[in-house]
Amino acid sequence: MEESISHNAGKVLLQIYLIWKEKNKVPDFKELLELTKLEEDEMKRALKYCHEKRFIDLKIIYGMGQTQMQGVFWIKDFTSLGIDIIEAPSDEKEEKRPFNVTFNFNTDFNIESIIKGEAKLFG
Repeated sequence: MEESISHNAGKVLLQIYLIWKEKNKVPDFKELLELTKLEEDEMKRALKYCHEKRFIDLKIIYGMGQTQMQGVFWIKDFTSLGIDIIEAPSDEKEEKRPFNVTFNFNTDFNIESIIKGEAKLFG
């Protein structure tokens, strides 16, 4: 079953965060494809979603006769908004983290265990 664009985007953003935190760099497109096992089109939609939410700085290079989604995607940077959405704690009233709300995950999605390396992000 194909996951929603927002779910894929949330998982991709977390993967970028983990690499950025561990290696002090953002992964390239090919590296993300290998790590996530997503299809190229799924990855592009996820990255565009994250970019439009301003969680990552993304450059899309495309030529004449191409659409944006046919172009080359280059992740330039991980933004402070991206860090904030991942590291922000739960809202006491809602008991949901802003990350879970933004990416439509239920409360069973434990971001803490993924950040600590206790759980896998991609199967």
